[in-house]
Amino acid sequence: MATTDYDVIIIGGGINGAATAASVAARGYRTLVLEQDDFASGTTSASTKLIHGGLRYLETGDARLVHESLQSRERLLRERPHLVRPMGFILPVYEGDPRPPWYIRSGLALYDLLSPRKVSPWHSSFSERELQRFEPSISTDQLKAAFLYHDAQVWSPERLTLEYLAQARASGADLRNHAAVDFIIVDGSRVRGVDFHDVLSGRRSTASGSLVINAAGPWVDAVLEATGRSLQRRIGGTRGSHLVVDLNGRGPRHAVLASAQSDARPMFVTPWLDHHIIGTTDVRDDEDPSDVGAAGWEIDYLIAEAARVLPGLGIEHRNILYAYSGVRPLARAGEGVFEGAISRRSLIVDHAAEGVERLVSIVGGKLTTAAELGRKVAESVAQRIGRPRARGITALPKTPTSRTVFLPPETQEHLRTVYGPRVPEVAAYAASDPSLAEPISAQHRDIGAQVAYAVDHEGARTVADVLLRRTSVGLTKDLGRSGAQPTAMIMARRLGWSEAMREQAVRDYFAELHRRFVIMDPSVAIPPSEQLADEQSGGVDQRGG
Repeated sequence: MATTDYDVIIIGGGINGAATAASVAARGYRTLVLEQDDFASGTTSASTKLIHGGLRYLETGDARLVHESLQSRERLLRERPHLVRPMGFILPVYEGDPRPPWYIRSGLALYDLLSPRKVSPWHSSFSERELQRFEPSISTDQLKAAFLYHDAQVWSPERLTLEYLAQARASGADLRNHAAVDFIIVDGSRVRGVDFHDVLSGRRSTASGSLVINAAGPWVDAVLEATGRSLQRRIGGTRGSHLVVDLNGRGPRHAVLASAQSDARPMFVTPWLDHHIIGTTDVRDDEDPSDVGAAGWEIDYLIAEAARVLPGLGIEHRNILYAYSGVRPLARAGEGVFEGAISRRSLIVDHAAEGVERLVSIVGGKLTTAAELGRKVAESVAQRIGRPRARGITALPKTPTSRTVFLPPETQEHLRTVYGPRVPEVAAYAASDPSLAEPISAQHRDIGAQVAYAVDHEGARTVADVLLRRTSVGLTKDLGRSGAQPTAMIMARRLGWSEAMREQAVRDYFAELHRRFVIMDPSVAIPPSEQLADEQSGGVDQRGG
């Protein structure tokens, strides 16, 4: 079992680990990222997909956090416009709501003032008649006031994570997904490295490092246990559950933020891809984050609150495609602290005070502020281990090149929304192999070239890696049922899978769908081998590339 030497080992490949890797590697540190599942497969993928300053954080008096978040929001809107886009939020205020109109108006004014170099318009208000014209689906029964303000949405937090990882990789970082840490090696009082294994192949490895950064999100405490020392528990997670609903094109065109009638929590209904997201709950959850799921009462709660605010749409359980949940890696708080009052600030914890040197944990963090958090962590790395040793940059795999690429305009536009400036790298695969220019599913615009690119440049190793996190094929419409087999065919050719491995890869994809989501459509079942054989004989190979 060979040992590889690094300056910094980062455990966790979610948004925080990825942004930290980008900053640390850019400073010249030899960096290893280890993610037990796939990149961005945990809390990052289970978010409300908002890039925001945290309007409700003003209520807890944390104006500094709001200001920092708004700065980060504006930076993302400018730097990553293909992924992060402005979104208007309608905020209706009804009779009986806990916050009166004057209170909301004051908060929105402060929210605008705290936003430097603001890209979007300042907040405004509606009369009842104006609201009915602007967004007729919103209830005006007992309406006291209505406001419009702007935040932003990242349509794919997974792809934002991959972009940070691409930066790290370009700086020479070693990125390993499906790599689970077994032990953190502690010599005396000092961390020396980690033992880990590849979950898919079983291969075991050891990596030595000058510093280990625990960026495992809700798994932070589990990683601390791998030291074999008794360290303080740091995470007091809360579960956030969401519904993805298909309203057949009748849903609100803008996001809606309202106070839930039953418990006064904020409730969102946001347009997302071809559907809408309804969320979120905020429930204490100390169970295994790998086995988190929406409870039946959470689904009922979200449906009831959304139907109350949007009564004309007939929102019912039958509109639900699936529910998803994640655990927010919040700092541990006392049992008497209300979930909504738990600080959303991120912490950088040095465990030297507990007798374990060169081990740092990241607690908390948000999609919005991940890049800034990564920069802060990189600064702390320099303080702890000094400047990196000089080294050469690792050679990266080459992308096929071609001067002529013909793709339909709608496909080109779709690729721009997914890859931004990296579109030519992806399109080059279609130029070198015309079969990769074909869609992998009749339900989506994603093409075979994206699968090839995901395998060669984005670490995709399973069908779910591609359909759930490199693309959105498995998150909308048919949950990737029609794209699973073509995707497996392309991956098999690049990864050397046998026919049996390819069939198992498709079954594994459906199994992962059921692990991650509460699926309301009974037709989304794990296909037997016989069905896979029938699909193959139906001409999938011709389109799979």
